[in-house]
Amino acid sequence: MAAELENKRIFLIASHNPQEAESFELALRKHIQGVTVFTAADGLEALFKIDNVPPNVVIVDADLPKMNGSELVDRLLNRKEKIAIVFVSSKSDDTQFVDAVVTGQVHILNRPVKKDIFIQHVNRAMNWITNGDNANYALRFLAPNEYLIRDGEAAESIFLVKRGSLKAFKTENGQDILLGEIGAGEFVGEMAYIHGEPRSANVMSTTDCELIEIPHASLDKVLFSRPAWSKALVKTLSTRLKNSNAEKIQS
Repeated sequence: MAAELENKRIFLIASHNPQEAESFELALRKHIQGVTVFTAADGLEALFKIDNVPPNVVIVDADLPKMNGSELVDRLLNRKEKIAIVFVSSKSDDTQFVDAVVTGQVHILNRPVKKDIFIQHVNRAMNWITNGDNANYALRFLAPNEYLIRDGEAAESIFLVKRGSLKAFKTENGQDILLGEIGAGEFVGEMAYIHGEPRSANVMSTTDCELIEIPHASLDKVLFSRPAWSKALVKTLSTRLKNSNAEKIQS
């Protein structure tokens, strides 16, 4: 399953604006590892390429020639393949593709496009693609400064950091108090699982992040089948305990 998740990084950019298409492609290549990107200048070309190499995510310009973006999205929503869509439009319309927006298959991106917002929409589209209903684990993507965990919320998953870094912090009297930093190879969110309690801190990305999300219900099964992840969890817990003991000694 891990290899299958890794392969879900094929993008098609359907845009009649070559400058915008190039900007989107550069952003994808900068923020998403192992990405494959195709482009199409009109709706018919986009459909032709989708028929030949079905993408995981399609970025659709609302103003496409030969077949407009709305019609292309309708066609994509009726296909058997699981395709996520980022719909780029100059007009804000909350009623368009409302059912698919609710499920997370379609993400509406309004112009003027900011690159950080674009990447957030792309990450959410990829999250929809990789998070199967029956999956034992899934990939999770975050742009910088996005919350992974919020203090006090119910805990349903733990996370293994594949790429990037995050920070854990508490907010008291309006001030953020840094608790620690989390990097690649470490687990995060494991304490709530161990103690059976709500989240006890905020965790936010400080860079582009790629994580493996493991639901509590499948954690034992996943760790049994992946000894390397079990070792990573033990190492994370050992580091947390060592840091906690060091803080007690200093205080």
